Amino acid sequence: MSHQFKPGDLAIIVGANSLTQNIGKQCELREFVVSGDCYVAPNGVVYRHDDVPCWTLVGDGLVAVVEDEVVQLGFGIHEPRHLMPLRGGLTAEQQKAKEAEPCA
Repeated sequence: MSHQFKPGDLAIIVGANSLTQNIGKQCELREFVVSGDCYVAPNGVVYRHDDVPCWTLVGDGLVAVVEDEVVQLGFGIHEPRHLMPLRGGLTAEQQKAKEAEPCA
């Protein structure tokens, strides 16, 4: 799966190598990081990324690993292949509501 993401895009997490708790959650993409890059998590801690290229992202209920413990920060980091873009200006909840409306 190859997408042209940019910061601020909305996406759904559709896969994961480890943090499967984030699958199905909506997120906003923040920063694309490659091995050696540093980023600041919402807890104020600066982390150095030492893995495959990923997006840092924020969203309700997202979990991350902090000091070898899974914690709910509303923050995560996922590979682009595990993200599906949300396009068209509607959130998932708005889209469901629109589909449920009766036709005129």
